[in-house]
Amino acid sequence: MIIKKFKSLNKWFNNNISDPEYASYNIGIFICARCSGVHRQMGVHISKVKHLKLDRWEDSQVERMREVGNVRAKMKFEERVPPCYRIPKEDDPQVLVEQWIRAKYQRGEFCYPERQLYVSGDFSGFLMKRGKEDSRFRSRKFVLSESDDTLKYYIVENREPKAVLRVSELNVIFAPQKMSLYPNSLQISYLKDGTTRHIYVYHSEGEVITNWYMAIRCAKLHRLQVAYPSASESELVQFLTEDFAKEGWLWKTGPKVSDGFKKRWFALDNRKLMYHDEPMDANPKGEIFIGKNHFVPT
Repeated sequence: MIIKKFKSLNKWFNNNISDPEYASYNIGIFICARCSGVHRQMGVHISKVKHLKLDRWEDSQVERMREVGNVRAKMKFEERVPPCYRIPKEDDPQVLVEQWIRAKYQRGEFCYPERQLYVSGDFSGFLMKRGKEDSRFRSRKFVLSESDDTLKYYIVENREPKAVLRVSELNVIFAPQKMSLYPNSLQISYLKDGTTRHIYVYHSEGEVITNWYMAIRCAKLHRLQVAYPSASESELVQFLTEDFAKEGWLWKTGPKVSDGFKKRWFALDNRKLMYHDEPMDANPKGEIFIGKNHFVPT
């Protein structure tokens, strides 16, 4: 059976794939079911996919798998992954997984560093931004400047920015779970007047929104390297962005005995526990700092 022949050579398999079901026989790698869908979407001119058990394998295709395998392919296609790039894990959003695969095999970003548009420290373009007071999304121009430590967005080009965010103080996460209609979406959080402010943006193209995410991470890393020259990259990358540890609905009561329970959306951001009326509110109703006797109501 062909699958037994494959599994007899452990060196072919990537440590992240315990029981692969598919393979890209022209690239020469084993892939999981989730990744196989992305490989098929890229087209047969990029990746030719077969099921290990259900499809018929020719000797030349088996030999290709024998010659390459996941370890050798990784050495080639991931040779120059920048330290700021977030390599996806099993539970990460689909847009991050898909763009990681496309960056490797379709765009060749990690073979040709000049194709990494997000590492220069400057990045600009239009994103659809959700309004603070309503749920409508409007096109806004965003400009990232590593040297100024700023992320600005404009309502009208060539005028003063609507807001100026300090890159070193903001956090950005993918937000497709709460923005289900917009799978290519981000939530940007930062402090404004002592309380947390959330901005929700999306783009129609997964590559663009992922580039924005990586550009922010790269800018933050470069500034940290200047501020802490003796620290290693592996230490600094831990402080670039951080996903919320937990989000979801809880019933909350007020401080008075007579207060009833109300449904609130809670989010745990490191040691900061926030609660909101709705998942996509611009500001939390309250913030509780775990480990300190500090409560910030709004």
